[in-house]
Amino acid sequence: MNIEIANRLAELRKQHGYSQEELAEKLGVSRQAISKWECGESSPDTDNLIALAKVYGMSLDELLGNPVSGKAKAGEEEVIEPEVVEPEVDEPDFDAIEEAVSEQVERKASVRVVVGTINATGGLVALLAYLLLGFLWKGPTGNLGWAVGWTLFLVPVIISTFIQAVARRSWSRFAYPILIVFVYCGMGIIGNAYGINLWHPYWCMFITIPIYYIAVNAIESALKKK
Repeated sequence: MNIEIANRLAELRKQHGYSQEELAEKLGVSRQAISKWECGESSPDTDNLIALAKVYGMSLDELLGNPVSGKAKAGEEEVIEPEVVEPEVDEPDFDAIEEAVSEQVERKASVRVVVGTINATGGLVALLAYLLLGFLWKGPTGNLGWAVGWTLFLVPVIISTFIQAVARRSWSRFAYPILIVFVYCGMGIIGNAYGINLWHPYWCMFITIPIYYIAVNAIESALKKK
């Protein structure tokens, strides 16, 4: 990134009274990403530039410090310069960009509401479901619901992180290890009740956890470079 633009991003943040952590939270990125932008080590992608312009209440041209062309000031002598033929460049559709920014902000706000609702009510719903399973689900050796029902308390975390991953297009946010624990423990406990050993060799599912994050991080890094 041009060091002048990097310095401008840092100045704008300070002018608006944001710390790097606060700005990162507003944009849904890491503090390290903000630091790299301001040091010129990396550049924000188009979505983040649009979000920055929305946060600061300015256009992309103003955000990047581009000069605005206009007519000669009144009273100044008009200077006739040789005509220079330049290749045509499509002007950005700022109305469309502003609309996209508004939609993005509204989508993030909706996601926060949904995730907040799940976090607030998920525990109560899981508790009610646990009690129902405990009283109603009978297994060969007794009340199977009490043994397996505790895994339901993992479900709100799985659902909320899945929604965040889809909304922000970042699957590294998904609580994949929690999903593996939920599936593995549920299978193992139910299998025990019916005389089937599902603990082994299905513990191998945990090996997929590092593989999942290595693959996801590699894919996301490749997409950011495009």
